[in-house]
Amino acid sequence: MFTLQNFALLDLLIALIVVLGLGYVHRYRLPRPPVGRSTTSDVLIMSCLVVVMPVTYLAMPAPAVSAVFGVMFLVSLQLALGPLLGGRLATAAAVLLVAATAGAAIAGYDTVVLVLNAALIMIVVIGVTSLWTQTGMTAGHVAAFASALAVYDLFATGLGDMTDQFLAQVEGYPFAPLLAVTTGAVPVAAGLGDCLMLALWPMVATKAFGRTAGWIGAAVGVGLIIVVQVGFATGVLRSGMAFLTVLGPAILVQYLVWRRIHGAERRTSRWLGEPASVVDTSGRVDRLAAGLRTARTAADRPADTWVAVDDDAVIAEGPTPGTALRAARRAGYEGVPFIRQL
Repeated sequence: MFTLQNFALLDLLIALIVVLGLGYVHRYRLPRPPVGRSTTSDVLIMSCLVVVMPVTYLAMPAPAVSAVFGVMFLVSLQLALGPLLGGRLATAAAVLLVAATAGAAIAGYDTVVLVLNAALIMIVVIGVTSLWTQTGMTAGHVAAFASALAVYDLFATGLGDMTDQFLAQVEGYPFAPLLAVTTGAVPVAAGLGDCLMLALWPMVATKAFGRTAGWIGAAVGVGLIIVVQVGFATGVLRSGMAFLTVLGPAILVQYLVWRRIHGAERRTSRWLGEPASVVDTSGRVDRLAAGLRTARTAADRPADTWVAVDDDAVIAEGPTPGTALRAARRAGYEGVPFIRQL
């Protein structure tokens, strides 16, 4: 039901995500994936996945879709809670939250599922957007991604019914990708994609252009949500309005304005307070190159093997970057190896 109280509660939850996210990303460092920092190709891949995944979900049974999101939430929860609780406690807490949500759904406690699902969405959004921000996603990347999402949302939600079909499919199941404050076929809710972009832009804008840009980005995002809600309340807009068609251009305009004012973006290393990179005079780069050449000439290694190299020696290997890194840890290596695919 569209009421002032429900809209206000949704606004409060979204504002909490944005504010807590800004605090979290500054205070806690998430482990960087072995594949390194975000690049333009990563943004292109993400944009393609956004288009392909909903079509895939519609072809799957609803319980399977719920299970997929449950696993995604479990992994993301562990990631977000790790810096707060430590690895084992974070894993236990993530399993407990996911299991409680599934159990409440099986028992038919719809209100409990609603509350737990909202908590899951909030934690996951903060963790994922913090990871993207800390791994080098630039304001330009976010502006491009938001623009692509705006076009997609226009066709999937504004002009088409793909989003409506998906919402009907996951209705009544746990782990729905919705920050909802009511249940039913037409809940008062914000989609997971909306929440991700609302939280991501203020973080990246703060990193790239300073706190003023971040807080303005946060205010613009929450303000647009309120404007859209007023449209719902007055009957100007219909339910299921494609919010990213509004938020995407707003992010792009802010990016262009801040680039005009500040010029180049602040680098992630400078924002994190890391020392600026310097020219290597130790010869380590040459030794790493020699180690890679040796690894590539080994006859017993497949061409697609990932290797962990320290100086001129291969210390571990595996079929993926993560397995190579873990193999190096098991071998007793305590530093940060150079990981590369042959």
